[in-house]
Amino acid sequence: MGSQAGSIFIKGGVVGVSKKGKRKIMIDGNVYWWFAEEGDGGEPVVHILAADHSFLADCNMYCPVLRITKDSRKGVRDLAIPFDVSDRYAAFTPKYIEELIRIGISDNFNTLGGE
Repeated sequence: MGSQAGSIFIKGGVVGVSKKGKRKIMIDGNVYWWFAEEGDGGEPVVHILAADHSFLADCNMYCPVLRITKDSRKGVRDLAIPFDVSDRYAAFTPKYIEELIRIGISDNFNTLGGE
């Protein structure tokens, strides 16, 4: 189970990442790696992984949901993105990625379904 060219893969519960083709961003002293690719339906998808492997998320830009697939602090969950993605779907900028990460690691955003 993995993305194109084995960029992020999970095997036996261990997350691995190839840094080739990835962009690095630092937030609050923590390193995150991210990349964008075409999803199964042709939609742009961004993948984000913490360097310490404590956080793994992806976001389909046609659906305003950040899917957290690994988080050592809060577990697996889906978060509604509180901003309009229609103007951003083609522009994966460092600022946009920072916003997604801050949403994912924040204690101020509720999961979908009001959990």
